[in-house]
Amino acid sequence: MRLVWELFRVAWAVGCFPVGAFLLVVVVFSGFNLPFFLGLTSSEDPAIRWLFWVLVLYFVGGGWLFSRVNRCYASKLRRMVAVYQTEGFRPQVEVYAKINDAYLGVDLESKILLAYPVGQDGHLFRLDEIRSWRILPVGKSNHRLELLTSDLAIPTFSLALKTSDITNTEARLHAIFST
Repeated sequence: MRLVWELFRVAWAVGCFPVGAFLLVVVVFSGFNLPFFLGLTSSEDPAIRWLFWVLVLYFVGGGWLFSRVNRCYASKLRRMVAVYQTEGFRPQVEVYAKINDAYLGVDLESKILLAYPVGQDGHLFRLDEIRSWRILPVGKSNHRLELLTSDLAIPTFSLALKTSDITNTEARLHAIFST
């Protein structure tokens, strides 16, 4: 399901360019007539007003939908971590992905790293199974955290980082894996 939502998110973002251009054309050709768009006057064809609001709702509705999906993923991650915490996993370091679709938690006391999603569920790695890690720039403002493991079934785990979390995550992981 994650991949389907990601496909919709990309399609919506790509669709914003032509829809935005079309919205600009509608606004320019109607003469920036705000009272008309708000329905206070009926000086032009009402189909233009409906077209304007449909295009605006494309932006607003898509943004609302994907923020709602992001909150849904965040609550799912919290529930998943809570299940592992009842089993004795106590993370001192937690990293959530940029769109709350992936999680990395490190329990220093038991020397376990929890990665989600691996397959359809979380996976517990021993810290000595982590061979290396790196944070790679992907595009202009995106970064990806990659963990390389010695587990042959799961050789890598990666998640997209928020820009604000890069330096903090790098410092915490450097402190964990440099010792």
